[in-house]
Formats: sequence, C-alpha cells, structure tokens
Amino acid sequence: MKYSPKSFKASVLTGLSLAILAGCASPMESQPPTLMRHPIQVAESIERLELYARPDGMSLSARDQHAVAGFLEGYARYGEGPLHMSVPNHSNAGTAQTTSMVREMMSGMGLGGNAVQEGQHQAAAQFSPVVVSYRRLKALPRDCSINANLANTYSNQPYPNFGCSQSANLAAMIDDPAQLLAPNEMGPANMRRRMTVYDKYIKGENPASALPNRQEISSSDNTD
Repeated sequence: MKYSPKSFKASVLTGLSLAILAGCASPMESQPPTLMRHPIQVAESIERLELYARPDGMSLSARDQHAVAGFLEGYARYGEGPLHMSVPNHSNAGTAQTTSMVREMMSGMGLGGNAVQEGQHQAAAQFSPVVVSYRRLKALPRDCSINANLANTYSNQPYPNFGCSQSANLAAMIDDPAQLLAPNEMGPANMRRRMTVYDKYIKGENPASALPNRQEISSSDNTD
C-alpha cells in the first residue's frame, strides 16, 4: 500500500495531537477500597415486645408465650445491657402474672433475674400492655439505589455506587455487628497443650494431634 504525502502528513499531525493531549491529561487517582467508599454503619436499636394480659389474671396464650421465648432467645444472643420491663402505672393481676412469667422463662433459659430492670409507664386505658425491650447493635445495609447511574463513569472510572451492593450484602449477613467495632477477645492459652507441643518439638517428633480413626477414600482405589 502506498501513502500519499498528504495522508502521511495528516497521520503525523494526528499522532502529534494525541501525544500532546496525552501529555496534558491529568492523572486519575485510584479509587479507595469498597469498605472505605461504602462503609458499613453500626447503630444501636431497640427491640420491643408488647404483652397484653387480661386484667382478671388470666395467663398469656400459648402464642404469646412462644413470642416471649423467641424474644428472650434474641436477647440472650444479641442483647446489650439489661432487659427492660415497663408495666402500666395501674397494675393488675394480669400485669403481675406477665412479669412473673417473663422472669421464670429467663430463669429457665439460664438468664439471671438481675438482668431485668423494671419500670412504669403512663397508660390511659385500663387494658395496657407490659412492654419488654432491650438494646442491640445492628449493621445497617446501605441504600444502593441512590446515584446508581451506570453510564456516569467519570472518564472511565467506576461509577459512584460501584461496590455498594457488596457492602449492603455483607451488612445483611453479619451476625454480630460488634465485630466491626472491635475484635473478639482472645481466651487464655492452654499451658498444658503448649508444653506438650514444645516437648515433642524438642524431641524431633510431630507436634500435631493424632487424628481419630476415620474412613478415607482414595480416587486411585477403583474396583470394577
């Protein structure tokens, strides 16, 4: 293929123009990690359960007792601080039965009665609930629908919400949000196990624990 002088000159000018533009372009800063651009927020929330008992002293239904058991299991797992029970200022036999049942269920689950703080609230009606509540930490998933324009890439850079879904999904899967604030405390070292490993190491023996008898399957043991 032959090039004419005009086409050769045009290609040279085009190359020089691109080189000048590339030299004048400002460098793009690298994006920070996803957890820095879309951090997971940890907030304190209040878990609340209202229990309605008959004023004449009738106990709660089996459905209500099941709800209390699930609520107390959540407190045992996620609760921060004491369990609060707020009773109406005009207590009756039903109120007394409700608070007694909650304390008995806590005792049966191994939760000490000292973890309960009882108070009163103003109730206008005679048929008012006993409010049981506790504080817990929650990881708040981010709202990734804001500024979710995939075409707005800012000079071939990731769009603003890039990685937001990953952060939101991680927040929804976290069981203990306190781990985001501080690492778990380490337990005490097992000195007996440490000395056993150290003695085997000095003797040149394998310090690993013996594996229990188990069935082992090998891909090479093929039988026809």
